[in-house]
Amino acid sequence: MRVAITADVPREDTPISMVFGRCPYYAIYDSESDKIDFVPNPGGMTARGAGVQAGQFLIEQGVSVLITAGAVGPNASMVLGQAGIQVISGFQGTIRDAVSHVKNNDIKAVPRAPIPPQNYGYNTMAMGYIPQLTPEEEIKMLEEEESRIKERLDEIKKRLEELENR
Repeated sequence: MRVAITADVPREDTPISMVFGRCPYYAIYDSESDKIDFVPNPGGMTARGAGVQAGQFLIEQGVSVLITAGAVGPNASMVLGQAGIQVISGFQGTIRDAVSHVKNNDIKAVPRAPIPPQNYGYNTMAMGYIPQLTPEEEIKMLEEEESRIKERLDEIKKRLEELENR
């Protein structure tokens, strides 16, 4: 089984990304080889349709399960559903935690976010809908997101320096 996990940085100890279609990476875990590969999201910077493009990319990767901390939009959900990809949304933890759930065959026990649309609030940071949070929960989420963005920016700066010094 191949499992895609949304990632902001290519490390197993990083929290799972809140963003599906525009996350910078996917951690692809292959249960047969017990290996995790981090692959860049090729559609993460597109102006429109990032979720659908991400879904199509995961289909091409042979993924059967997607794990994300946020929610998947309706168009991407349709693409993933038609391909038979199980979507686990609202997962709280690291990429390593998600892989552990998969290894222990308790993927169905992974937390989900099945909340009706009227209970959703718009989160411009994640470019999608998420459950309404308490102020304390939102502060924690935003601090974690800020940390991931800083890590990603450091990686980008490092890569730019590498390219400029060639």
